[in-house]
Amino acid sequence: MSSVTKAFVSEGALSEIVVKVLDDSVIDLLEELGFVAVSGKEQKTLSLMAPDQVIKAKLFEKLRDAGICFSAGPDWCPADVFELLRDQKMLAGVYR
Repeated sequence: MSSVTKAFVSEGALSEIVVKVLDDSVIDLLEELGFVAVSGKEQKTLSLMAPDQVIKAKLFEKLRDAGICFSAGPDWCPADVFELLRDQKMLAGVYR
């Protein structure tokens, strides 16, 4: 797997999953998953509403498998959400 970061999940604690794009090569995949562009942002940003934790876990798995990273940091960051879903056995494996 490439170590180049093409995109990262910047928000995922609530029902909205937000991905910041660094490399346009991931945009087609994100759009196939149902993400739509968020206007008015300085960086290419796509967003998708996940109605429940099961759907969020499936989306996180697809994003992880595509090499998209999960940001870590203060508060309830996407990396924390990934670990919670993994602890609840809704996800397995590692992420970046």
